[in-house]
Amino acid sequence: MAWRRWVPWTLVVIAAVIGLVAALNVWVKRQALSTDNWTNSSAQLLENDKIRGALSVYLVDQLYAKVDVAAALEQRLPPQAKGLAPTIAGALHDPAVRATNALLERPRVQQLWREANRRAHQAFIAFLDGKHDRLVSTNGQVVLDLKPLLEQAAGRFGLSGERLQNLPPDAGQIVILKGNQLETARRAVKVLRVLSYFLLFLVLALFAAAVYLAQGRRLRLLMACGVSLLIVGLIVLVVRRYAGNYLVDALTTTPEGKDPVSAVWAIETNLLRNVGINIVVYGIGIMFAAWIAGASRAATWVRRELAPTMRDHPVVIYGAVALVLFIVLITGPTDAQRIFPLLILFGFAFGGTEALRRRTAREFPAAGQASARAG
Repeated sequence: MAWRRWVPWTLVVIAAVIGLVAALNVWVKRQALSTDNWTNSSAQLLENDKIRGALSVYLVDQLYAKVDVAAALEQRLPPQAKGLAPTIAGALHDPAVRATNALLERPRVQQLWREANRRAHQAFIAFLDGKHDRLVSTNGQVVLDLKPLLEQAAGRFGLSGERLQNLPPDAGQIVILKGNQLETARRAVKVLRVLSYFLLFLVLALFAAAVYLAQGRRLRLLMACGVSLLIVGLIVLVVRRYAGNYLVDALTTTPEGKDPVSAVWAIETNLLRNVGINIVVYGIGIMFAAWIAGASRAATWVRRELAPTMRDHPVVIYGAVALVLFIVLITGPTDAQRIFPLLILFGFAFGGTEALRRRTAREFPAAGQASARAG
């Protein structure tokens, strides 16, 4: 039938397009909806020199905006030097930035940063789950509250006591999502959660249907499935590389602002890079499976050489497959969002290995079995 010639290829193309969407979907879900992943990546942000420097500038600017630094210095200066307080306050800005940068390198302060990010993300997830009371104190907004870090910076500046107690509530607070944006995010997350696993199974179903319908050409279609996954993985890696450049140019035009934004993008898309690499590995694995089961001279020679081991010592073959799968497992996070796809991959890998072992045993039987067949 004519339709069997083009339908399987069409299914592979559709599966590849959906696979690209699914890959981006997995990254967004694992990065934006996992408090642990969000907190860990946030901790990496503060370990970066460029980002830490930008945060130091922000905290000192907040301090100057929320506290009358000149007045505070005036109280501490001798009478004859009180008129120099504004000048001294201006001159201390850059040294204060450097001191704050050094402060942010301390583990205790970095822990305050981690806790601030964890609280902000927990409030976001609570809102998505219908717990609106978590945002009452922030006027219905998700904010990153850096006031504890601001107070630490003020202490290094010599400010304490009543001046810190009178800091306004919004001092050091960065608004991440406003109320109207939260409603949009809530609707988007509902769709995201539904699609998360549906897209994965849809891609697998389309690949399986394509191979099933390609009677007489199944190894060729299996190879096409592997190639399409390889291409999808490479596209993800290219998007991660070049979308960052576009984002940096869109968000800032100043040279000093580009480095921190670029560093943020690189850190926050580490999981996207892992997703792309995993897809490339899966694609190569499927391509190898299609090749080794094929009719080429090299593949036939490999099967012939492996035939005794596959017949007499299948445990060795399964052990080698298990070792490769274990390496794939430990090269990324082991949260449930990654474990389920890996279990499916493991199932296909062991099922394919058994099919190849039986085929090889039939193709290259033991000497006694071959003689019996000939007789």
